[in-house]
Amino acid sequence: MLAMWVPELPFQLAAQRDDALRNRPLAFLSPHGGRLATLWLLNARARAEGLRAGDPMDRALQQVRGLRVLDPTPQTWWEAQGAFRDFLQQWTPQGLLSRMGEALLELQGTQRLYGAPQDAARRIQRELRSAHGWSSQGGLSFSATAASFASRVGEPFVDVHEGSELTFLAPQPIHRLPELPPRWLWRFRRLGLRQLGDVQLIPLEILTQLVHPDEAPRLRAKVRGEDHPRLPLLTEPQGRSVHRWRLEPSCLPEEVPLARWVLKLLWEEVRSPRTLALQWWDVDGESHRWVAPGDALLDPPLTFARAIEGAFRAGATRRILVHRLEVRIRWGLGQAMGLFPAEGRQRLVRLESALARLRRRFPDSEVRPGWLVAEQSIAYRAAP
Repeated sequence: MLAMWVPELPFQLAAQRDDALRNRPLAFLSPHGGRLATLWLLNARARAEGLRAGDPMDRALQQVRGLRVLDPTPQTWWEAQGAFRDFLQQWTPQGLLSRMGEALLELQGTQRLYGAPQDAARRIQRELRSAHGWSSQGGLSFSATAASFASRVGEPFVDVHEGSELTFLAPQPIHRLPELPPRWLWRFRRLGLRQLGDVQLIPLEILTQLVHPDEAPRLRAKVRGEDHPRLPLLTEPQGRSVHRWRLEPSCLPEEVPLARWVLKLLWEEVRSPRTLALQWWDVDGESHRWVAPGDALLDPPLTFARAIEGAFRAGATRRILVHRLEVRIRWGLGQAMGLFPAEGRQRLVRLESALARLRRRFPDSEVRPGWLVAEQSIAYRAAP
């Protein structure tokens, strides 16, 4: 497998559009708003000057001469990710795009077309630079985890030979393992486990007591470099998800806690919705559908979840039980921003960030908005 990483894809895109931005410290302005303008993403030149994400913009401009602070354009990045996928489809049908500028490709079976995997990997990097002007780092290994870590070593290309995955992964830090829940990382730190080599030595029976028993074998395979996942097709739609909910037992529309369910879906995603469609079925099989308008997608999740529930109850006019629901969402890289956001919306955006910090600080506890707690207390008082 070949793991590819374009480290500074947003900044490379900006430099392609404006040649004056090349070889300069660059930063993107935080899209979360607030009273104080802060930095969000920084390129290597800006980090070398001592700047960090979250620094106030005014102080950063005084500290680093020549710093350019850019407005975030998530839709442009999403289109760039699509161009990245289209380019990779020319080389292999199987692959997975994760975060911005990161991809995992399956090169097994392409030897007759492009030669050995090592030669094909270097050729893909050269073609990417000549076609789009993007500099990338690559890691090649039979293990997906080893390939991903190899792409972040800092060299243009790293080949992890078969049989050396265990040794290569041993000194790598645990916190860089992708998709590691915060509560697992917290437990590892308390036990003094800092590197993947520390987890490699733990027997599976003990590992099942530290993490979820169903996830323990998968985690052990990752830290030992024994994971060989079957990658999906690159032609499959990216950034889309379908969430289904079967109501057992079926209930009336006003009894469906739809706002709480949708809010949980939006909070569990790091991306933001670009389109959202709600569909539900009555017990007699009749289908109903509602598509969220564009202006509703600009609202924070706290407001958007209640708007979806309100639209559902307004459309479910038949006095008949609802059997199941389905939500289809197309995701984008960043939250869409209005030109003139209302003051109330700005307050909700700040509240969302505060709730996100609480969820990270207390991962084992459920963080609920005030309106959800109020609705539950009303339901308890109304219960016989």
